[in-house]
Amino acid sequence: MNYFMTTCNRVEELEGPYGPFAIGERAIQRLWASGEIMQPMLSTEGKEIQILSPGDWNRGAGPDFLGAEIVINNQRLRGDIEIHLRYSDWQAHGHDSDSNFSGVILHAVLLPGTRNITTASGHQPETVVLLPYLPRDLEDIAEEDALLELRGRAGDVARKVREAEDDLIPGLRRRALHRFRSKTKFARARYKENGWEQTCHEMVVECLGLGGNRAPMSELARAHTPEEMILLGIDALYMEKCGRWRLRGLRPAGHPYRRLAQYLELNRRHPTWRNALKDWAKDLPVLPIASQRRRLFDEIFGCVFPDGRADTLCINALMPLLSASGFETEKSWAEWPPGNHPDDIQEARRALGLLGATRNYEIQGILDVIRRSTATPTAT
Repeated sequence: MNYFMTTCNRVEELEGPYGPFAIGERAIQRLWASGEIMQPMLSTEGKEIQILSPGDWNRGAGPDFLGAEIVINNQRLRGDIEIHLRYSDWQAHGHDSDSNFSGVILHAVLLPGTRNITTASGHQPETVVLLPYLPRDLEDIAEEDALLELRGRAGDVARKVREAEDDLIPGLRRRALHRFRSKTKFARARYKENGWEQTCHEMVVECLGLGGNRAPMSELARAHTPEEMILLGIDALYMEKCGRWRLRGLRPAGHPYRRLAQYLELNRRHPTWRNALKDWAKDLPVLPIASQRRRLFDEIFGCVFPDGRADTLCINALMPLLSASGFETEKSWAEWPPGNHPDDIQEARRALGLLGATRNYEIQGILDVIRRSTATPTAT
């Protein structure tokens, strides 16, 4: 496992379901600041921790968050929070002898493997491992952070892609298909455990939660069948996860209330849509993508989703699951319209000289380059 320092954050390369990806402290700091960390948490000593206020994000020297308020075993504390990828970073960064860190009341680390740390004043703050309390997959968090940092820098994205791939088209296709096969592998494991109906239900609802709401969407899908969701109704479902939804920065079309309502409407209009997908997939390898796409959107989805959202569902959930179930979807997945993706990725595509209609393998390949190269190694 490789790790290295940047001028502002440590970055570590990890192995994930879809291949290696880079994750930095900045991504975890951003999650902490947003209040998305799931609660309550347990410290490594077994004490219950509640976050009342995450504190002020400190971009300069000293602890990462200042003036936070937390509760540890019913004791209310106010002080600083330090976030690291690994517990060993505390001593490696010299915090044990730096008086600026004497006010730290909680050491939050991403990855397991911890031991007690001590401040310059001799105090031993509690340590919590954040990995079990993240609101969504670590890879999603890393990719989102990389895209945020590259916002408005399509030229930098294109440069990274050129550096990574001498032979552009075959390289992007290879990266994309590797990602698809990994998605299929994990869909297959879920399919074997839960069967077609439940897995299809869960994966589609989770995909509707992309953009920060995957975890509460996933919990709803696992707790309730589509029939139970309809009986409960949209208001009860939404309120069931009140306080868990990530709403900051969401466009109206991406609001979880709206996406849940669309899913309920799909199940009202076409209760057997999950089984209809199998009949649709039989013709997928032999019929033109354009006609198959319209059949999926209009007949099976009943026009309840906008086209871009329906494409995203198809790419991220349905085609990998259908592939895991024995249907031939790989070629169609590669050539399918890519669904919703950041404007900067589209601009990078144009900067790379990719012309004509955008195909999914191009976007997936570019995203793969980004997720593996969040930062450039520098000497320390």
